[in-house]
Amino acid sequence: MIDVKNLTISYGSNSVAVRDVNFNVESGCILSIIGPNGSGKSSLIKGILGLVQPISGNIHFQGKTAETHSIGYMPQTPRFPLNLKVKELISFFKKLEPVEEERFQSLLNVLELSHHMDKKIGSLSGGTKQKISILQCFSSEKDLYVIDEPTASLDPYISHLLKSLLLEKKKEGALVIFSTHILAELHELADRFILLSEGKILIDASPDEFLKQSKMVNLDQALMNFWNEEYKTKK
Repeated sequence: MIDVKNLTISYGSNSVAVRDVNFNVESGCILSIIGPNGSGKSSLIKGILGLVQPISGNIHFQGKTAETHSIGYMPQTPRFPLNLKVKELISFFKKLEPVEEERFQSLLNVLELSHHMDKKIGSLSGGTKQKISILQCFSSEKDLYVIDEPTASLDPYISHLLKSLLLEKKKEGALVIFSTHILAELHELADRFILLSEGKILIDASPDEFLKQSKMVNLDQALMNFWNEEYKTKK
C-alpha cells in the first residue's frame, strides 16, 4: 500500500505545486492521476519517486519511504544518452539491476528491438525509445510501477502490449500508478483515479462510481460537466 499524508511540494514561496494531498491505495490496484497542465501531476509523481523533497507531509510504501523501494518507472519522454548504442544502454541497465532473463528476452522479441541493437539512441524514433523504456521498466519484478503518460509515442500494437503489462502487474499484486490525458485509458485500466487541480485533489473515486454518481452517458461527459461546474464556482 502507498500512503500519502499531508503532502505539500513547493518550488519556492510563490510556486506551490502540490497542496496538502492525502490518499492511500492498496497493492494490486491501478491508480490513475489526471488533471490539466500545471495541476501538479508531475510534481506528485516526482514526489513518489523521491526526485523532489516535500516541504511537509510524507509518502510511505509498505510502511517505508517510497524512494527506498525499487520502483519500475517509465517517463513520458525517455532521456537516454544519445551517443550510446542500444546494446550498450541495455548492458548498462543490466549492471544497475539484475533482470529476469527469460522475461527480458521475451520483451525484447515482442518489442522488436533486436534489429536496433547496433543503432545509436540518438538515431531512434520517439516510439522506439519508448520501447526501450518499456524493456527497462518491466524486465524485473517490482512492487510499485510509476508510469507517466504510458502510451505517448506508441503505435496501437505496442500501446496494447503496455496496457496488458500494466494489468498483468496488477494481477501479480503490484501497485501501478499512471498519469494520462486519455480518458479511454482511465476507464479501461484504472480501479481508482485522482483528479488534481492547482495541486489539490478534486476527485478521488473509481471511474464507474464517478460515472454513476454523475448520471452521464460516458466519462468524458461526466468529467467535462464536473469541470464546468468547478469553473463556475471560481468565477
